[in-house]
Amino acid sequence: MRITNRCLALMRLLKSARWLSTSQIHRRFFSHAKLNAASKRLCRLKMGDYLFKVQPHQMQQARFTLGREGKRILETAGIDGISLEKKPPKQWLHFKAINDIRIEAELALNLDYFYACWELPRIGWSHPLIPDAIFAANNRVYAVEVDRGEEGIKFFVQSKMTIYRQGLRGLNFSAVIIITDREARMRSLAHAIGEGRDGILYSTVDQVRQRGILAPIFSRGSGMEGVTLV
Repeated sequence: MRITNRCLALMRLLKSARWLSTSQIHRRFFSHAKLNAASKRLCRLKMGDYLFKVQPHQMQQARFTLGREGKRILETAGIDGISLEKKPPKQWLHFKAINDIRIEAELALNLDYFYACWELPRIGWSHPLIPDAIFAANNRVYAVEVDRGEEGIKFFVQSKMTIYRQGLRGLNFSAVIIITDREARMRSLAHAIGEGRDGILYSTVDQVRQRGILAPIFSRGSGMEGVTLV
């Protein structure tokens, strides 16, 4: 089959993102086409071993990662450090939310970089806290924390926000972005951290997916007017 520039871009993204769902790939690379058209192309790439597919259940979307041929193509292009995977991460919804933010940032911003937490060790990250993601655009650097309510609020504030307030040496974040799975959790975190604190923005993963990262989807606390990222 003919490998297009779009196919190559998808493979490069999977090298960093590791796993993407059908809808994520559709949103990033096939937004002009129906989901079914994206699924057919992904099926062909899977049949050619460019991608590897896992579908835990018929009622769930398929999840894709690089296949052997995809790895070979990237290595031929001079990209190394590629590992093949057979199983998606266990904390799938948390992992997926990080890549949702990556996709929307790539679509909307002229990124200098985007690193998820699993990529940071490879670039020599040595700080006491590992954000779920960091990205930079327009001379601004952002830290991202995805919270799905699996940790107590007190633990989240003490283990993460205390360190952010102290600062990470050599990094000056324009904002710490806290993304939750639901509005009630967002309000609880904002109340515990301190309403209206400068440098902290809140939103939900659904808002990021549905409206995009440049929309006024962020707030500085519960009930506060939405603001934009830039």
